[in-house]
Amino acid sequence: MAKDVSTNSIEDLSNIEATFLASVNVVFSLCGIIGNVLVLLVVTRNRQLHTVTNIFISSLALADLLVCMVAQPMNAVFLYGLPPNPVYGMTRKTFSFFSMLASISNLAVLTIDRYIAIVSPMQYQLKANFKSAFSLLCLIWVISLGLGIPSGVIQSIQRITKYYTLALVVIIVPIYIRIYFIARRQARVISRQVEHIEKDLKKKSERENIAAKTIGSVLGVFIFCWLPLIVIPMIFRYRTANRAVMRALKWAQTVALCSSAVNPVIYSLKTQIFKKEVKKLVRGTLRRNSWEDKPIALV
Repeated sequence: MAKDVSTNSIEDLSNIEATFLASVNVVFSLCGIIGNVLVLLVVTRNRQLHTVTNIFISSLALADLLVCMVAQPMNAVFLYGLPPNPVYGMTRKTFSFFSMLASISNLAVLTIDRYIAIVSPMQYQLKANFKSAFSLLCLIWVISLGLGIPSGVIQSIQRITKYYTLALVVIIVPIYIRIYFIARRQARVISRQVEHIEKDLKKKSERENIAAKTIGSVLGVFIFCWLPLIVIPMIFRYRTANRAVMRALKWAQTVALCSSAVNPVIYSLKTQIFKKEVKKLVRGTLRRNSWEDKPIALV
């Protein structure tokens, strides 16, 4: 029988590699916790950001936060040389699959949200509401929990999870490519007719395009980071897994988990209002701390 390529072992890595990957997990875990907490705080505190799209982004940030708080530290401990423990291994796998499902499902909904907003803006205004958004979020988290938890234990469910993720990627990518070309065409039309277009309409179109580019960047990072971890076990499923394959898997696991710390950076680079709100939040926190540290005269 062929060896399961998902077997937990760090013997395939040198001590330097294991320490390096564990350290990368720790650093990205800390950065990801700070970044995703900031995303959730900024969206929650600013009424201007209370939109359907940002509800989905908050859900994605919550999934990323769980990765950084649970899955990545567990992976770091494993890489540092934790003695073999089946329960620990299954728990670590469960959180990895759960976070992967939550991320790709949120990205699928975000992509469809941007597609409708750009292709049929009138229809989007009529149908996009918080009630339908929260219903979709409930479905996303139920699917993520329903498939993610057994995936850490049952091989057949694990395969279903991987095929489900690949299927969503195959569906999402062509939709996003269409969004990209529509957004470019709209930008060209606006630039030609800038004098005849109302200021509010121009701003709205620009916002939609920025949102589409942001989601596209997050999607690109997800595909780049998670695809190797999904594809490698599928390719070598019926072959004897040699040391090189197992070694590649350990690197792929770390790269996949690190994607959760990258998303907040994308939001701040692509969205001006988000960058401004983060600065305001950080400055306010620092100012409060400086006032608390100052001695208070009682007389």
